[in-house]
Amino acid sequence: MNENFVCTYLKVGTFQVLNNGQKQGGNVASYFCLGDGRVVHTVPGQTNADKLLSESRWAYEIRKSALTHATDLGTGRVDDKKYRDKIIRGHTERFYAETNARHAKSYSPVPLQFPHGRSQQAQAHWLLARNPLAKLDAVYPFVWTKILNEELSDRPVAKR
Repeated sequence: MNENFVCTYLKVGTFQVLNNGQKQGGNVASYFCLGDGRVVHTVPGQTNADKLLSESRWAYEIRKSALTHATDLGTGRVDDKKYRDKIIRGHTERFYAETNARHAKSYSPVPLQFPHGRSQQAQAHWLLARNPLAKLDAVYPFVWTKILNEELSDRPVAKR
């Protein structure tokens, strides 16, 4: 992962550490970001290792595909619009796959309104199809409060 994405963490919610060292409460979201902080993909909520690995592979492949699609072979210049369009298409396809919307075409844009009642992963794909390659600072508050239904907090970890 370190070869293709920036690995970092940010505490934005609250939890307690009990006397036995166990964490109580809290949530998690994983983000796959480019070096400049733009989000390629996110996985909201707790997940197992296989799912996280699968999602990281998808993030890697969509980034690689977008870069290949958008690069002029003669000059090496990357067309930002083509790059963004490929990212949008990838998230749109995944949104429709996650929602089992067989009637929708992968080239149909995602709905304008937030898809309440859909899985957290579908909602994340909706967000990144509507806001492709947005900066992490703009993405994480939405993921945390709207998709995970958590409160943002910068309070220190509570210990008891």
